Amino acid sequence: MACIARSTFTPATAKVSLRASPRRSRVARRATPARASAAREDAPSDDVPSDAKMMGRRAVAALAVGAGFLLPARPARAEDIKIVSDKEGFGTKAAKTGDLLLVNYVATIGDGTMVDTTLGGEKYFTNGTQQSVQPAAARPVIVKVNDLITPVPGQPKGLKIGVDGMRVGGVRTFEVPECFGTGAVRSPYALIPGGATVTYEVTVLRLSDTGPDALFKDVAGCGLGGANTMVNGCDAIVPAE
Repeated sequence: MACIARSTFTPATAKVSLRASPRRSRVARRATPARASAAREDAPSDDVPSDAKMMGRRAVAALAVGAGFLLPARPARAEDIKIVSDKEGFGTKAAKTGDLLLVNYVATIGDGTMVDTTLGGEKYFTNGTQQSVQPAAARPVIVKVNDLITPVPGQPKGLKIGVDGMRVGGVRTFEVPECFGTGAVRSPYALIPGGATVTYEVTVLRLSDTGPDALFKDVAGCGLGGANTMVNGCDAIVPAE
């Protein structure tokens, strides 16, 4: 895609504290339950939805788009994904759970506003409402099929589910309802209203069931990411097995 670590009060901790401090006065011991009760009331609940998450720039394009935006935790189900169109590719393998795909995509919301893309060419938000001076560079990203455990900045669970079964060279358009949860979030390119359906158009460039290195075989000038990310040549990658 919870994204934010929360501190919680545990009554067990309070009990241990009392036993470890036998010299405390009766007044202090009597006051402790009251303080514990107040702490329980003030402590944030894990059941409260994380609304209005602010998303920064997509981490997978470290030089092009910058640090990634965080996604609120939300259950994702295959039956929620609506496939609008599906052009089957020429690849001999269909993507299955755990496979890695190198993809390009464009994400839009209902009114046609583009909210994220790997194709580059657009200016992105760097801080609040400030936009970058230069447009983002093209930068394909790696998606792990049906991985609902490992959070990846900028990749909602619906995207990881929606690419299941795709082949190299394939182009699929699908809709993900409530893609980023119920609160408004800022993507690299626009503000996404709470509960918005996001439409992805995904093109599969490479498929690997052995690891990420295989995705960049025979690719020059386009690195995996991190501090030394290279983006030269990323826009020249074409679907290949």
